[in-house]
Parts: sequence; structure tokens; C-alpha cells
Amino acid sequence: MLVHQIRFAAIGWKSTPRFYFVKRSPVNLLRTALNAVSIVVALVACERNCAITRACNVPVFRYALERWHPDLYRVTLFHQGSLTEPQEAFIRTFEASSGGTAGNAVLRLVDVDKIEDDVDRALLATLSPSTFPWVVVQYPQSLRIEKLVWSGPLTTDALAQLIASPLRTELTHRLVEGQTAIWLMLESGQAEKDDAVAAMLKDELEQLSHQLELPELTSAPEDNLLLAAPLEVKFSLLRVPRGASGEQLLVEMLLGSEPDLAEFDEPMVFPIFGRGRALLPLIGAGITTENVHEAASLLVGACSCEVKDLNPGFDLLLAADWDVLLFKEAPPAGVLVARASVTSGEPQLVDIPPGAPHSEARVKESESIHTGWFESNRVVSLALISLLVAVVALIACKRLV
Repeated sequence: MLVHQIRFAAIGWKSTPRFYFVKRSPVNLLRTALNAVSIVVALVACERNCAITRACNVPVFRYALERWHPDLYRVTLFHQGSLTEPQEAFIRTFEASSGGTAGNAVLRLVDVDKIEDDVDRALLATLSPSTFPWVVVQYPQSLRIEKLVWSGPLTTDALAQLIASPLRTELTHRLVEGQTAIWLMLESGQAEKDDAVAAMLKDELEQLSHQLELPELTSAPEDNLLLAAPLEVKFSLLRVPRGASGEQLLVEMLLGSEPDLAEFDEPMVFPIFGRGRALLPLIGAGITTENVHEAASLLVGACSCEVKDLNPGFDLLLAADWDVLLFKEAPPAGVLVARASVTSGEPQLVDIPPGAPHSEARVKESESIHTGWFESNRVVSLALISLLVAVVALIACKRLV
């Protein structure tokens, strides 16, 4: 899968045709270049780590659905004094449908008259809320995104949107069905342009559903499927109007995933797979059949690297108890153990069972990888090369601008 992943890292530039079709500030260009470099480094490191274990032929989308637990969004409720009964009811409702049990969010209560944490104090100072209680939704800590997803007064409408929304519910339903990916199209608001992109996507996704082939599973333990749902290639399109009623949180969640997405008035396409994980978006003129094919191939390819945090993308906030929805009764023991370990937004390391013993030829091949300076320092070398390419591209782009 490494080749597909590195190519998709490059697609991040083609898909958001930023170097060719959009003028960007040097700061944002450099940030994009460095992000691409970090992805390349992570993927190469992932390949080296996976060389120790037996390759897994389960498709990426299916492995993610069965094994990857969504990162937790942080929800802070600033209040002043005692909470009223309706506000207490909000907390009970939220905790019954989130907190890592039926959704990927954790709730904290902060009394503004008793703030002791400097981070909470600074966050409240930037908000200057006009009333209390005030709700703040932040991305998972592992993403290191400072921009808030949403903040506002605690109201019935805010509660409804925070827990779920019609489009997020439909998205969850399609993922549970076992669809390979749902292509979430965030509309630009320009009907003609949006309709043209949607028509192209529908045709291309229909063709890819028949053209792409799944990896051949073996009898090895690593290739065991945990779900009884049929393994098949199936894509669908879900359109998201930017001004859709009840979908403000979803729209802001998508636009805030990268520093400058809100600056584009173009349609954006986010492939969603697994338990609500979104890949980097395709934007405007970058929504091409070639880029769609590359992203789809990545998701259908063999998941040779099982570590979630080493794969590009981010998780959406969805009110879903995935283990219950997917396994109906009790999930396999391995899934239960992994789930019990997810208690915060911090990245979790999950042990990957060792595969079958390597053959003598495989051992010799592994030993040969570590010969020579470049080979033994492949991660550093590729990182430096990627950084050099990014800097050259940045300089060239700056001159063009």
C-alpha cells in the first residue's frame, strides 16, 4: 500500500490545485509542503515497521472499519455557578450518546468562577462569551489543529447538531453497510459547477466499483475478517450544501481540517471510509478522474500498515457505537481490548500480533535492506529529498505569484 499512499500524498497538491490554479500565501504554501513531507516520512517509517510483521491483505477500508477506533473530539461546557435542570439534562443526554461509548467525543465541565487551568483560562479569554453556559468543540488533540470546530451558547438546536445530524446519520448508515467509501461533496454554492462535479463523480465511482479489484486474502491470521458483511467494492456520493439546516457542525468540521480550506469557493470532495475517517480533500479543478481513481485505489489496496496514526486523514465526529452497530452482539476480544484502551484524545499504540515465521529468503531480504547508508537511513534521506523538492516548488510558486 505504500506506493498508493505516497502517490496520494502528492495528490494532496494536485487535488487542491493550489500550485497551479490558486494563489496562496507563502506561509500556507510552506505549511502544505511541510505537511506533505511529514506524510512521506510517516509512510516510509510505517513501511519499515511493517516489514517486521507479516503483510496484511485486508483492504484498507475494511481494516479501518473493523479495527480503527475514531479519535475523540473535545467538548468543553463553560458554565457559571450551578447548572439548571435543563442543562443537567443536556449533560445526561450527551454522555448517553458520546464520551467514546456511542460517539467519539468527551465532555468537560468548567466553572468559570473556579478556573485553575491556564489553558482553559486562555481559551475562555479568546471566546468572550456573551452568556453561559457556552459550548466549545475542538478537534482531537492528536490532530494538533488549534482552530475550533464550533462554539456557541448551549441551546436545544446546538445540542441536536452536536450529537447528530441527518447527513452524518446517513453517512454512518452507509459505512455500517460496508461501503468502501462515501464521497462527501461539500458544495460551493454554485449550482452549475456543483452539479457538473457530482455528475462526473457518479459516473467515475460507478465505473470504479466494477473496475477495481480487491486484494486476494490468504489463510493467514492477518487476513481474517471480523465482520460477516460481504467484502465488495462499492462507492456512493453524498452532497453537503454549505448552508444546509442542521449541518453547520459538519461543514465547519470539514473546512477547519486544513488551514485555508475556508478561503476556497470551490466544491470539495472528502472520501470517507472506515468509522468516519476522511482523506485529504480534492478541490475544484483537482477533482479529476485520475485523482478520484488514485484515492479509490488507495482505499481498496491491501492494508500492509495497520497503524492508524501513520495514515493520512482525520476522523469526523459521529454519534455511533461502532462495535454495537457492526458486531450486533459482542465484538471479538481484540476489538474489545483496543476499545477499552481509548479513553482520551491522545494517540494509542496497539500491539500487532506477529505473523508466520519468515522464510530464509525473506530473512536475507530483510537483512539486505539495512546495507548502505541510504538504505539504513531511508526515512531521513527521503525526508530531506522531499523537503528539498517542497522548497524548490515553493520558491518557483512564489515567483509566479
